Amino acid sequence: MLRSLGVTVVSLPYELHPEIPVGGISLGERWGARYGEAAAMYARIEMECDAAGLPFRRPERVPNTRRALLTAEHVRRTEPELFDVLERSLFETHFVDNRPLDDPDILDELVGAAGGDIVAARAAVDDGALIGVLRESMMAAGQAGVTGTPAWLLDGKLLIPGAQPRELIERWVRRMQENQQT
Repeated sequence: MLRSLGVTVVSLPYELHPEIPVGGISLGERWGARYGEAAAMYARIEMECDAAGLPFRRPERVPNTRRALLTAEHVRRTEPELFDVLERSLFETHFVDNRPLDDPDILDELVGAAGGDIVAARAAVDDGALIGVLRESMMAAGQAGVTGTPAWLLDGKLLIPGAQPRELIERWVRRMQENQQT
């Protein structure tokens, strides 16, 4: 949506829940007594996806996303023309197909389907070289005040936290663009 408003978007890795083990955990394990909050959050996400024409199916598990983030970052840096396709497929894999984003074979499949170099992507993740990139991105996010996903920093000034209503985001972007013209 931000791109349609004339905003350049750069996706950077942000590991929201590094404590989740590989293999993931159920939503009940993740949310416990606050499960009602999770249901409300997923209802909002579903509404936003419907409005954007994106399919959505509430996931049954919360995955460990580190491997997916590192894979995506490798593609963003080495094959940037493929990144948007991979990013979309990661979303669909989790939020439509309910497949685990921490499965290396599934990530290989997604990289290959996007037209990327599967061997290079897996090697880059396995050798650990991208962990520093993830740490840097997390530090920068912390300095910008990011505490959750999705989050967008616009023009280094405006932080849009979480899934906000489209009208609100459009209003913020218009104001930012108006301020830049004056």
